[in-house]
Amino acid sequence: MVPDKKWMELIHDRLGNAYKLGVDNILDFAFTKLSEARVIRCPCIKCCNTSSGTREMVKSHLIVHGIIQNYTFWYHHGEKLGEPQSNSEDVEDDDIEEAYGEDEIHGILRDLYLDFDADITNIDGDDFLEEEPNLEAKKFYRLLKDFEQPLYQNSKVSKLSTMVKLLHIKSIGRWSYESFTMLLKMLKEDLLTAESNLPDSYYEAKKIIRDLGLSYKKIDACKNNCMLYWKDDKFLESCKVCGASRWKEDKHRGETKFKNGKKIAHKILRYFPLKPILQRLFMSSKISSLMTWNHEKRVDDGMMRHSADSMAWKKFDELHQSFAAEPRNVRLGLASDDFQPFGSSRTPYNIWPVVLIPYNLPSWLCMKQENFILSMLIPGPESPGDAIDVYLQPLMDELKELWETGVETFDASTKQSFILHAALLWNINDFPAYANLSRWSKKGKLACPCCNKEISSIRLENGKKQCYMGHRRFLPLNHKWRNDKQSFDGAKERRLPPKVLSGEDILNQVADLDGLLLTKDLKKKPKISHESRSDNCNKKSISFGLPYWKTLLLRHNLDVMHIEKNVCDNM
Repeated sequence: MVPDKKWMELIHDRLGNAYKLGVDNILDFAFTKLSEARVIRCPCIKCCNTSSGTREMVKSHLIVHGIIQNYTFWYHHGEKLGEPQSNSEDVEDDDIEEAYGEDEIHGILRDLYLDFDADITNIDGDDFLEEEPNLEAKKFYRLLKDFEQPLYQNSKVSKLSTMVKLLHIKSIGRWSYESFTMLLKMLKEDLLTAESNLPDSYYEAKKIIRDLGLSYKKIDACKNNCMLYWKDDKFLESCKVCGASRWKEDKHRGETKFKNGKKIAHKILRYFPLKPILQRLFMSSKISSLMTWNHEKRVDDGMMRHSADSMAWKKFDELHQSFAAEPRNVRLGLASDDFQPFGSSRTPYNIWPVVLIPYNLPSWLCMKQENFILSMLIPGPESPGDAIDVYLQPLMDELKELWETGVETFDASTKQSFILHAALLWNINDFPAYANLSRWSKKGKLACPCCNKEISSIRLENGKKQCYMGHRRFLPLNHKWRNDKQSFDGAKERRLPPKVLSGEDILNQVADLDGLLLTKDLKKKPKISHESRSDNCNKKSISFGLPYWKTLLLRHNLDVMHIEKNVCDNM
């Protein structure tokens, strides 16, 4: 029997006896249910069931940080479906039907979809939903039927969970489609009964899990990063910018491979559509109730605890009041950088993941890895450089649509549909990636994007390094260091800080670069002279295609890790 959970509401009185007793009860319950476990997952606000610890560690975390308020079904600590609560009516254990054997896929469904732990025996009943769910929500019911369907008669394993695990093994083992289909046939014919619900092929297996949202779109790209073969250019055989053939030999494997009678594409962008992902956030009653935290539960006392406390956020709300009026509208941040996907660094290859962060969630959840949204994987083998804008086109198109039109979304917490809109508030990168995503080159005497043309820099004696000076300009006018000649460059500093450029100023600066071709083909790549321009602009960023981008107070952030390691540690 599951202990009483009312103590979880006493999160503001964690030193009281009632809360401490509740903590002991959940620990006793967990270690009883998970009898062989020496450590359990920590359900505190800081860990959020993502890390494990001993009994004493978990106890101290629950008292210091508090327990997750929406963790009302103790899935990670041994609670089973149908298990009675200690505060409910007295029922003999022998009279309780044994709960269905839960597996990993159950946790995935509970996290993704609405009211999974509710009574779902009559999902078509009039009392189950106050409003007819939209198409995306109905996908859940099809998925639910697959989950409830056992793999074979009297099996404790579901058809869906089996397929997810097998496809995971296929991905890790890099099996071909043909070998996976052969495995399914062997399992069905030789090991399982003829009445088993196992699919017959890889194609059928993929159809089963498609509603999980694990699918993506493949978009061919020019080998010179000139263009994507999508929309009106979907069926072109060669690049309309550089003329390179779309199909070529796979030199990495030393052989030519074919697909539908044609040689395989040189580069393929993996794009994960954003609208279905945002819709799924609201199909979970647990998550949807947190998607208004920034508006309803955030403490506005002048302290900086969350992105919603920032000047950039508040300025955005002032300028776009219709968007801010709906607290469920999603605010996003974009982070991207390259990494080496192979174990050996000698392999000349890198790949660019583009990740979105939903800032509606509480500060202790929005930066958790499980809440990051993988938007796309930009292929290698080399960095796209400034041509990363070519690959960002599908995402920017969808963000523009989400801003202007929105998407119908079913809110599981209110059981009502609404039109969901989304906005990209800023980018987060290290300095080299910032140069690729913005307009500004990171090289040369004008490398600082904040100082712009008013930068103060000198070249060191060896002629190889540029040194950036004049930082006393940012001090208050009456600061004593402004008059200190001996400690600095022998002169007093009377200059004001460089002017902060608005979005309109930047657009005027890059007006002549609008429509510039982005390619690594040297014959087609336009030559830009920073000396003649007297600035470091390389392009007009694709982000300015978003109607609100020029109004943002802060468009780019440098990530904390590089500043700590490359600046603070060295100092």
